[in-house]
Amino acid sequence: MGAPDVGKSTIFYRLVGRRVKIANYPGKTLGKEVGSFVENGTVVEVFDLPGIFNAENPRDEDERLALSDAMDGNYDGLVVVAAPHVMRESLALLRLVARTKRAIFVINMVDLARPALDEDAMSSKLGVPVIYVSAAKGIGIHRLRAMLAKGAGATATVPDVDIEFEGGLWRAKLLSRPAVAVPTLLGILLLTLMALLFLVDGTTPFGDSPVALLPAMEPLLDRIGNMLVVPGNALLTLLLQDGIWSGVSTVLTFIPYVAAVAFFMALYEQTGLIGALASGVEKLTSRLGLSPRSMLMAFMGASCNVPAISAAKVLWGRRSRALTALMIPYMPCAPRMALFIIIAAAVLPSYLVPLAVLLPYVATVVAALLAAAIYRIVVGRPQAVERLPPTPVMMPNWRIVGLMTWDYTRDFLYKLSLIILGVTVFLWLPSVFGPGGITLNVENSWLAVAGKALEPAFAPMGLPWQISVALMGGWIFKEVVIGILAAFGGLKLLGSLSVASALALMVFLAFYSSCIATLAALARVVGLRLTLFSAAMQLTLAFVFSYATYWLVSLTG
Repeated sequence: MGAPDVGKSTIFYRLVGRRVKIANYPGKTLGKEVGSFVENGTVVEVFDLPGIFNAENPRDEDERLALSDAMDGNYDGLVVVAAPHVMRESLALLRLVARTKRAIFVINMVDLARPALDEDAMSSKLGVPVIYVSAAKGIGIHRLRAMLAKGAGATATVPDVDIEFEGGLWRAKLLSRPAVAVPTLLGILLLTLMALLFLVDGTTPFGDSPVALLPAMEPLLDRIGNMLVVPGNALLTLLLQDGIWSGVSTVLTFIPYVAAVAFFMALYEQTGLIGALASGVEKLTSRLGLSPRSMLMAFMGASCNVPAISAAKVLWGRRSRALTALMIPYMPCAPRMALFIIIAAAVLPSYLVPLAVLLPYVATVVAALLAAAIYRIVVGRPQAVERLPPTPVMMPNWRIVGLMTWDYTRDFLYKLSLIILGVTVFLWLPSVFGPGGITLNVENSWLAVAGKALEPAFAPMGLPWQISVALMGGWIFKEVVIGILAAFGGLKLLGSLSVASALALMVFLAFYSSCIATLAALARVVGLRLTLFSAAMQLTLAFVFSYATYWLVSLTG
């Protein structure tokens, strides 16, 4: 346990390696990581509790839960992790827990700044065992493992002392200056987004990437799907190709997004870079009710919303975590950019396509600001719990980065893959069943009936039902939208749309609904009620903004 940005998670992964699972607090979306290791034949189970910054006066539910768990939980002892930049807060936490619980005090980042006293002198001064470690370099980890296996720890009345350090944290202090922090953070956000688009999705504002992973995967997935043919049974073939394999391939195409975003999140956590920049830009981001980490996750959502929302679980503060997760779906993901380009290219000259693609992003920014104001009323404005000193900047430990990336990806596969597969098959059923029973003609299916029933809602934008019906596929993935457009002849109709209709469709597509994977990830972070509220809010704002777009463009045209 300890304050945020002291390296708790890095020490945890150093101790337990890959044997990690998430245990949620009862009735809460907040969880703690659980792992174990074996030392000299002794099995030691380790729990990584949420961050605690205000030990003496916890202001957030996360802090209260973690403190209650630490004090009332059935633990053999507590390890309080400290770092040079939050020593006062760490000592306050140690004083609180060591009164009644056996405690060990771990001072991390000693490769950057080391206490003036040695470990034995510090232990005598504080009254509890003290060990100096560098989680990034592995210094002191073996001694900590041995100490935990022996059940070391002590209760004590920890005095109010000042600890002097030898060494400096000049890089963090430099990056925390607003004049440096703001452009640096913006640069990191844009470079991260472009890296995700260039290496994973392949669709960038500057054209297609020749080295992206997904364009290389899709032909192979299509070939496998085409092989799933049952001779003489068209319905079973459709089930295998458009139902089951469509769900499997959707999961497989999500994996690169999830792994890439997880990698960058782990990298920035390991280097301490975002923590160092946080204090310099917090005044700016707090006006939106978001922390600097929240802004990073929102930008990463432009590649894929799912891992960005999942990563929001590590944010400190229940309200900050909920608000960030609720805002991420307003960021159009990379697959939607491909749809914007298809629509714009169908009705506009090529030189106007890049300009037209910007419109849905402008609309989402305005809608997100409006939604944020509403969400702050519903969720509450986040407590100012992240006003931490700048985090020291250090080189990452690539093994830990890899382990954290794998855990994020594995968590996605374990908890969301079956949901995606099941919903894909469920949404396939209306395309093969209709009022007359089983049909192989999609225009006689219940999907067509639903599309015609919804036509009055889209008619004011000049959209025929053959196009609007494809929007239902957005709950799965972009390829499903394109496939439904092709099945109903919507792709051919795109060229006949007016500019106003095409732009209105792009704005609607930008944030009308999240895919099922995003909704499932959101429900895990904020709960089902807020997820349903968010879905209704997105759909309402999408109609309002798309109607407004059609009306304004029609007036100017």
